[in-house]
Amino acid sequence: MAAKLSVVDKIDEDLLTCAVCLERYKNPKILPCYHSFCEQCLVKLKGSRDTIKCPNCRQQLYVRNVSQLQPSMVINSAIDIIEDQTKHRGNETCHGVVKKTHRKTGVWTVPWISVQRAPKLTKMPISRRHRIMTVEETKQAKLSDESIALTAVHCTSHKDKLCELYCEKCRVPICSMCLTTRSNHKGHEVIDLQEVADRFCKFTKDQVTILKEKEREVKQSKISATKQLEGLTIEHLQRKQHIQKHSMETIEKLTKSIKQKEASLLGKLKTDYNKRKEDIKTEMHQYDTKEELLTTTITFMNNLLLCSSSAQLMTTSEETEKKLKTMVSLDTKCNDTHDSLPQFYPGDIELKGILGSFHTPEVDSVSHASQQSQESSHAINAPMKLERTIGGDESRMFSVPLGVGINICGDIVVADEGNETVQIVDKFGRPKSQLQFTGYSKTVSPIDVAISLDNAYFITDGSWVPSAENQVIVCNQYGKVIKCFGAKELKYPYGIAINHNNGIVYVVDNDAHCIRLYEMASFKYIKSVGSKGQGSCNFESPKFIAINSNGCLIVSDTGNDRIQVLSSDGECMFVFHGCENDYFSFPCGVATDKNDNIYVCDYEHNRVQKFNSKGAFITNSVSGSDVHNPIGVAVTDDGKIIVTDDTRCVRIYS
Repeated sequence: MAAKLSVVDKIDEDLLTCAVCLERYKNPKILPCYHSFCEQCLVKLKGSRDTIKCPNCRQQLYVRNVSQLQPSMVINSAIDIIEDQTKHRGNETCHGVVKKTHRKTGVWTVPWISVQRAPKLTKMPISRRHRIMTVEETKQAKLSDESIALTAVHCTSHKDKLCELYCEKCRVPICSMCLTTRSNHKGHEVIDLQEVADRFCKFTKDQVTILKEKEREVKQSKISATKQLEGLTIEHLQRKQHIQKHSMETIEKLTKSIKQKEASLLGKLKTDYNKRKEDIKTEMHQYDTKEELLTTTITFMNNLLLCSSSAQLMTTSEETEKKLKTMVSLDTKCNDTHDSLPQFYPGDIELKGILGSFHTPEVDSVSHASQQSQESSHAINAPMKLERTIGGDESRMFSVPLGVGINICGDIVVADEGNETVQIVDKFGRPKSQLQFTGYSKTVSPIDVAISLDNAYFITDGSWVPSAENQVIVCNQYGKVIKCFGAKELKYPYGIAINHNNGIVYVVDNDAHCIRLYEMASFKYIKSVGSKGQGSCNFESPKFIAINSNGCLIVSDTGNDRIQVLSSDGECMFVFHGCENDYFSFPCGVATDKNDNIYVCDYEHNRVQKFNSKGAFITNSVSGSDVHNPIGVAVTDDGKIIVTDDTRCVRIYS
């Protein structure tokens, strides 16, 4: 049966063996990942490159010169202690007697010497300075002082004196002779060796306690990361199934290009999934490395405390402190802020449509919770705060601002009926340009504006006055008129919106109580949807219109105090009148955000309300003294709300 390894041998084998050459470290160097290897082993691993792949954690590390890496002082000190122990057990054998090594303590004892013969043995020249004890004396001494089993440490300046004191300035154990003779320690602050060793032991134990807590923490972090990975896999499968299901539902009416788009979406999803999976795996690998470092350090420190004398502890105390502080400073908390996979939103697939798109969920918990419960009729969102007011009664920058939109540059575009212009201001409210309409036989009255993907402006020019032109003006961003259309059909054009998926322009005809459809490319009239009344697809003086990502029409049926949601072909899908027991009163501007939430200007109630895509109330986004009779509304890509109101100003809420 193999002999059981001593603690010293176990430390030597487990902690002081290079993982490359499998021998005791020779001039160990520390890599940036905190793993240590022999200098020559690292030189071989590096070769002619400027990188080294750590054999333990497999990280690719930039190392230009191995010799410039920081040496592992703790490992070197531990090797010195081990070699000192080996030296005392083997090389400094007392040659004057037959000795026996205690199998646990390593103390040399003379099993056969009698009490009477021991004093004579100490007078022999070869053993005059040796400690001679019988087995019985050793046992008795160990009961009163366990340090009797530890190797005595002699002063480096006075070889025949034991270290009993500790120099605070030099941070080394010394003997009493160092205080009376000319030495480097004269005049320094000196304290009892045992006292400082006890203090250091307490510090070390406290640090080990902290390391144990961090070890527990990193284990918990690994569990959390594992759950994240499991959740990510489930999320990936759900998104994949959602995409595939939507694809199967529309496969009969789509062309081969839709299949290519499906593959593109799945590829993007797979790329996002793989990226997030690798991020979490990398983080888990870091936790493994940190756990290994913490476990190794704890084991090493515990064994160091167990097998070292006070002098040995204090000899390496400085480097030990550095090592402990480095380990304590490790970040072991789980990073649970990984983004989830982008949400897939199905598109209203047509020959010119798209299969769907990804939208990254908002980070804040309120918006995220609202997004998850989008079908809920009572979702909760925080109200918006007034960020900036542009214009007003005093500045007269605007006269009668009505419809508002956002162009492709992120600028705010306002149809100012009173000034007979379309005004463009940046997000800070600074004027950029004006579109003025001259050379017309009749006054131009801009009511609303829609912006195409190529930054062309479609402007409704309408009035209840019989002599008005009542048309749609199309111009570029510099005001150059491209086309005017709709004069034959339109009685009083008001709101306007563009469906870029099917290439149709929708114009609300206030006086005709309907919606007119025109081809965007040719400006050709297609048909009208709706008529006067209170039923489905009936309107009473409708005002504004918006289009969501599915191509659905959101129309403010102002005279009926309601919002109607229609399909892109003009079929009524559903109607809502506001909150339960708190209905709209003269609803005007409507808009949608990237999540298809619906915003409604409730004119007479002085508020802008937010509803989900099914018409369920979410919150009063804007209300109170911050707004007065809101008319037009638009939502920016970053979620800000732009509102025109009766105080001749444009307000920005965030």
